[in-house]
Amino acid sequence: MRALAKRCAIDSKDKWVEDNEQNYIECYCPGCPTYHECMKAGGEKLFCARQTSKCEIVRLGCECGECSVAIRSRLSLNYYCQDGPARF
Repeated sequence: MRALAKRCAIDSKDKWVEDNEQNYIECYCPGCPTYHECMKAGGEKLFCARQTSKCEIVRLGCECGECSVAIRSRLSLNYYCQDGPARF
């Protein structure tokens, strides 16, 4: 996991949410109704800190507001999987 966080940290200086191992573990994306098999197969999650999904997004509801990472980071938007990471 550390290599994963280091790989993604290069362009993260303007991002609101830190892409680190703890946030990756706490990430609630896989519990979201919009999250589906394509995202799971690609290992995609923590969209609020990373990038949009490479998969097609069908909005079936958003649980970003329930995620401890989003709450702790005081995020107020939804659908980071479609709109991209939270930024300053």
